[in-house]
Amino acid sequence: MNRTSLVHFAVITFVCALMGTPAAAQDTRAETISQERAAKAETSTSTVVRPSGVFQRTFTWAGKKIDGGGAKDGLYPQLGGMIPGSGWLSLGPGYRHHLFGNAAVVDASAAMSWRRYSMMRSQILWPSLLSNHLSVSASAKYQDFTQINYFGVGPDTDKNALTNYALRSIDIAGAATVRPNDWLSIGGRVGYIRGLGVRPGLSSINPPTHDFFNETTAPGLTVQPRYEHADVFVEADSRDVPGYPTSGGLYHLGLAMFHDLDATGQSFRRVDADATQYVPLFHRNWVVAVRGRMALSQTGAGNEVPFYLMPTLGGDHSLRGYSNYRFRDRNAALVSVEYRWPVFRMMDAALFADAGSVAPTAGGLLHERVERDYGFGLRVHGDRKAFASLDLSQGREGKRVSLSLGTSFGRSNSVIPYVP
Repeated sequence: MNRTSLVHFAVITFVCALMGTPAAAQDTRAETISQERAAKAETSTSTVVRPSGVFQRTFTWAGKKIDGGGAKDGLYPQLGGMIPGSGWLSLGPGYRHHLFGNAAVVDASAAMSWRRYSMMRSQILWPSLLSNHLSVSASAKYQDFTQINYFGVGPDTDKNALTNYALRSIDIAGAATVRPNDWLSIGGRVGYIRGLGVRPGLSSINPPTHDFFNETTAPGLTVQPRYEHADVFVEADSRDVPGYPTSGGLYHLGLAMFHDLDATGQSFRRVDADATQYVPLFHRNWVVAVRGRMALSQTGAGNEVPFYLMPTLGGDHSLRGYSNYRFRDRNAALVSVEYRWPVFRMMDAALFADAGSVAPTAGGLLHERVERDYGFGLRVHGDRKAFASLDLSQGREGKRVSLSLGTSFGRSNSVIPYVP
């Protein structure tokens, strides 16, 4: 057995072993850093299978079209921007224009998915103030998600209890991020959420959440307040290419606060800790990625966390072998590992495994049943970002196939609803 085979064997053995062990705003500045890191990464030696003919030319052309020109002025296609469960494709128009000698940029876009999810957002951003050490932005975002899965709260919900609800919101926010250097960011955001509404979902297959749950079993189902929200964070990012890393890590710690303006008893705080490390093996593009995440919620006396803002597990960004939002509670923990290697120049194969749990208390995460899954995937990518992921996974409740834009090994950033 040669050295290459030994590396593959060791990684596959590590993934299998995990299954038996319990688990205890990209902006213009960021795009510049990404390009600098990508240029450095290109100097490393890599081994890639290079297909010939039409297949290679098609992939190369698509990569240049999608990966290039991310910050150019004018119209562009808005791909994605939705939460898991919106369907594999969402599409709409976007427009970007730089102002004041490229000191600021105005960006607006809208999209709709084939499952009738819709989104509109606008933003003005100053990405490079104080010699590239400060970015400031103001934004407004409208979302209407029409059929979000809900199984109930807690680790022991029944998969046959699947219902769906629709959620609409408008979020107006301002944010600032300080970057002392290229790898450290310290920032915060304040915002106002209005027009928040939970209504019966539009799924023709699963019944509406309102028919089977109430305020006790789904806090916040019938009354949705206006919110003031604020969060602060510190983040260390040493990834070589943020959109599709082969080395380095991303470490994030944040504190968010949601204040109920209508005194309906739905104020709460949440701490998020997220750590991901990418380790190249033998060749730069044979990569092991390990991620750990924890979300902890806390309320004062007489308050509840609304069900649509509870941490969840299940779906494209967490327990990939389970339905979207399969498990939810006030607290959640997740560990994931993924090993990927090149198949073609713009396509990688991947083995992965996930393990996680939810609980009503932080201490309960150590005692609740740990859900696990494992699977195989394909990643279509360019030099600086992932374009699409196809995952075939197996969990306790059966097999699951998912196709999504971007990478499945990562986190979402949606404020409403909460998506880990």
